[in-house]
Amino acid sequence: MEIITATSEEDAARREARNDALKNLAFILIAVGAAYGLTVSIGIDGLERLVGQAGVWGVLATIALKMTTIIVVPLSGGPIYAIAGAAFGFWKGFAITSLGDILGFSVAFYLSRFFGRNVISALVPRAQLPFVEKLLVQGSSLKSFLKARVAFSGFPEVFAYAAGLTQISFLIFIATQMVFHVPAAALVVLFGNAILTENPLIFFGATITAVLLAVVGGWWFKRDLTQEA
Repeated sequence: MEIITATSEEDAARREARNDALKNLAFILIAVGAAYGLTVSIGIDGLERLVGQAGVWGVLATIALKMTTIIVVPLSGGPIYAIAGAAFGFWKGFAITSLGDILGFSVAFYLSRFFGRNVISALVPRAQLPFVEKLLVQGSSLKSFLKARVAFSGFPEVFAYAAGLTQISFLIFIATQMVFHVPAAALVVLFGNAILTENPLIFFGATITAVLLAVVGGWWFKRDLTQEA
């Protein structure tokens, strides 16, 4: 009977890992599609003129929008990465969105730490609450915290809120968050830049990398949850 139960839990973990990979792939496709649609609709020259005219206000607006998509969890920040890559180029777009991410993750972490579960109930979708509970059970040890961050790379904003309820310090949280978040964010900014430079090979390589990270990370963390349950 125990063998059957263990097998069922392993099958469920594999299904969840596949679902996470598909969600991450959908996130990338939506982000790239938004950037491509914007670029096609106004043209690359028009996009560059728009950025030039906006000046510092365009940069500040991008940072504010990126923060908002983290603080209000249901909002997707994917298109902002890709559009920033297409509009500003890779390095500038990456720097701008990274600053927005750091500020947004910090706000989410401290909102959760100061106001507790009430703020999570208000800003995090109900479907993501089971993950928050898992992290609270498993995530106060550094090892489990790191594994959880890898596994749920598709939900960094939920992770920020959940981390605020753990015993992990802010410095460890933000360092861990950005170390794991930067590669994924850079991939999507790179997609946007690929539209600008018309390099289709980047799309294929980055998509494969993103899906592999999602599958391996999801399996790793969910295996630990099954073994420790």
